[in-house]
Amino acid sequence: MDATEAYLIEFDPTVITYEEILDHWSDMHAPFYPSKCQYRSAIFYTNEEQRDAAKSKIEELGKGGQRKVYVDIEPVSAFYRAEEYHQDFLTKQMSSSAI
Repeated sequence: MDATEAYLIEFDPTVITYEEILDHWSDMHAPFYPSKCQYRSAIFYTNEEQRDAAKSKIEELGKGGQRKVYVDIEPVSAFYRAEEYHQDFLTKQMSSSAI
């Protein structure tokens, strides 16, 4: 079965908006190269407003069609927490390499 690694972000829209989360995501991510399913770029939404915001962010990243952006935009579906050894992966890797 194929799976996609993803973050589940629970947020309070009175503190940070979905659009601000998309801004942070796009600042840290360059989805300009195709990837296999596990490492593909995707944005998940829970309502049409979020879907529209995601589409707008992709258009912005693609500079109006001048650049190909490889991001799937999909409704949220089942989310399964990864095994414990995957949790805080980077922190664990940095800790073990410092030994």
